[in-house]
Amino acid sequence: MKAERRVEDAARWRLAIGEPLLAGGFTWIAFPRPQISLLFLARRAHLIALTDRRIMIWARPHEVRPADDTDLVLDAPFGEVTLEGVRSSIPMLQLRIRTSSGRRLVLEFRPRDRKLGHRIANELERDTPVEDVEVPAETGG
Repeated sequence: MKAERRVEDAARWRLAIGEPLLAGGFTWIAFPRPQISLLFLARRAHLIALTDRRIMIWARPHEVRPADDTDLVLDAPFGEVTLEGVRSSIPMLQLRIRTSSGRRLVLEFRPRDRKLGHRIANELERDTPVEDVEVPAETGG
């Protein structure tokens, strides 16, 4: 696939020694804004890569130029990215994520790229920390 090859080329220079590229491909991304419906937000094409440690996203450059560090939108370890929701009832698989800095992104995967979207969701779900929950003290009775 052409997108996968472009991801490999872009990720090659960012990978640490011993860090494998597990998956890569294409996604549409919207950047949610307060009080504006997601329905009306523009989506832009991006390349996305998944390693055993992190997720990387590049703005998709023009076809004649390979993606490079200037196109990098996100390069975050799994511990810094929270999966807020998954919506699969629409034709495109939709992942809502939030970075540790509070930035929110909505990733949408075409039907043919759903497998990649599910893989990313599984990795993020596995590494999402469980929020501290207050457990009420038991009352004697």
